[in-house]
Amino acid sequence: MPRMQGRIHLVRHAEGLHNLRNDPKIPNAPLSERGFDFAEELGHRFIGEYSNCVGAIISSPLRRTIQTSLTAFRRILDSTQYAKNSGSGVNNGVTLALDANLQEITDLPCNTGSTVDDLTIEFPGLKSEIQKLHKDWHIKAGPRSPLPQPLTQRRDEILDRLQKIQADLQNKKMSDDIIVVTHQGVIALLAPTANIPVGQWQTFHLVRKNGLLFLE
Repeated sequence: MPRMQGRIHLVRHAEGLHNLRNDPKIPNAPLSERGFDFAEELGHRFIGEYSNCVGAIISSPLRRTIQTSLTAFRRILDSTQYAKNSGSGVNNGVTLALDANLQEITDLPCNTGSTVDDLTIEFPGLKSEIQKLHKDWHIKAGPRSPLPQPLTQRRDEILDRLQKIQADLQNKKMSDDIIVVTHQGVIALLAPTANIPVGQWQTFHLVRKNGLLFLE
């Protein structure tokens, strides 16, 4: 059973406002104020354990996952992805990639993303990545939805992308660990036995069994 070199760190976003208030009606729920603190703590713990080993960070385009990524991994991400003169990010750091397949599964208001234009206004440092998203990326079902159906296909597309990213990092002789910032529903899809609370992570390897990719 071939095990891929490099690790996949599955991160569940920090506490969202909808978690704090138990209110799924909050549109594209952001982090709570406490959630930002939790994300900073997550970043300190992660760096303490995995310093200088991350070659890529990929996130769901929902607001709380982007906020978690930018807050937790400011010592890994490139400074151009932050507001000018913010003091965040590092020179020649990692670029935060966005993947609509990593957005939460359900179409509750808290799990439904913003338009490409609104995201660009809110996160101008990520404009180039946001512009790569399909204009209907946040539509979960129906003929307008660009998301792969069924969910097993969505899982396979995520794992295929992670394999390609790792292969590219290895070809370039770069650090080949990947951080994936996502949601409970997607974590259950990728690693059904995982139990990752908000603001925490678990580390996996990509393995291939009978021609299919899995995390274990």
